[in-house]
Amino acid sequence: MTLLIPPRARRFLYSTILLALSLLFSFVVCEGILRLLGYRGSPQSLIRNVYFVDDPILDWRRLPNSEYTEGPIDYKYNTFGFRDIDHTFLTPAHKQRIVVLGDSITEGYGVEWRSVFAPYIQSRLGDGFEVINIAASGLNTPQEIHLFSQTGLQYRPELLVLNFVLNDCDFYSNFKSGQKYAALKDSRIDLIGLSVDPGVKRVLKSSAFLYFVKQNLEDLIGRFRGIPKTDYYSEIWEKQENRKKITTGFDQLAALQKENGFDVLVIIWPLLTSYDTYRFQSIHQWVKDQAQKRDFSTIDLLAKFSSFPYRKLQITSEDSTHPNALGHEIAAETFLAWYRAKGRQQLSQVDPHM
Repeated sequence: MTLLIPPRARRFLYSTILLALSLLFSFVVCEGILRLLGYRGSPQSLIRNVYFVDDPILDWRRLPNSEYTEGPIDYKYNTFGFRDIDHTFLTPAHKQRIVVLGDSITEGYGVEWRSVFAPYIQSRLGDGFEVINIAASGLNTPQEIHLFSQTGLQYRPELLVLNFVLNDCDFYSNFKSGQKYAALKDSRIDLIGLSVDPGVKRVLKSSAFLYFVKQNLEDLIGRFRGIPKTDYYSEIWEKQENRKKITTGFDQLAALQKENGFDVLVIIWPLLTSYDTYRFQSIHQWVKDQAQKRDFSTIDLLAKFSSFPYRKLQITSEDSTHPNALGHEIAAETFLAWYRAKGRQQLSQVDPHM
């Protein structure tokens, strides 16, 4: 018996099939174009290139010589697991060494490597200098200084640049908590608040097109909502134990400075939010006071950043922490002006290798 389909139903079926094929074709074309332009999906996990180490202060490191791509950005790590080229511990002749220390901002989250603060100043200073980047996402100030004492000192720098971010007084990053957080993120689609099988989400995240749409949709939603929320920063700075993390870390750094004879510059990076109603000037001043009490030099980037609309400095509208390439350029040029006017004269008076 032949099944007869009414003409109206047949037209609807054909239209549905045609629409599905059109959408599939459009998806394949968009996926191909984005990949040709250098875009990729998100990595399977934000900590997939992290491994555990036996260290009570910083119990994880990035895998040496690992790499991954997130969106259009390639992240490549050297022999010590830092986003940088390899550097020998043996000091090259006739070169001044600068170590740049920090967290995900210093690592250059969301920014192509050549535009990140450390390689930018390397390109501007030239062959007479060697700029070494020691950074890892999620570190607080004590962990950064601990990392410097273990690795950075072996480069025997003449200047340490400590990039200070307003969340550097918060919790110690931890391997187990990082795994737990990543597992939670891998089981939810936060944009729509939907639980999903981690395997399914990994497949979705591997698509350059879907990841591109997700990022731009989040950016659009953030711009529609207006000013990013910054209450978190007020809360963490109200806690005296968090401020003590900074003073303790600075004390440890001052002791290392005295013992090894390098100079210290603390650069304070402001949040990316409305500078007309910026509420954290007092925190900037407190950090500057604590640094200067220990004879560290300081640069506060707030004045430079606030001369730009903060939206022009963001990677996405939802991110009030990580500056884009323009933000890194502003910071680097501010450092270079300081170094040429003051820093080089000070450094020339000290030989840390004597």
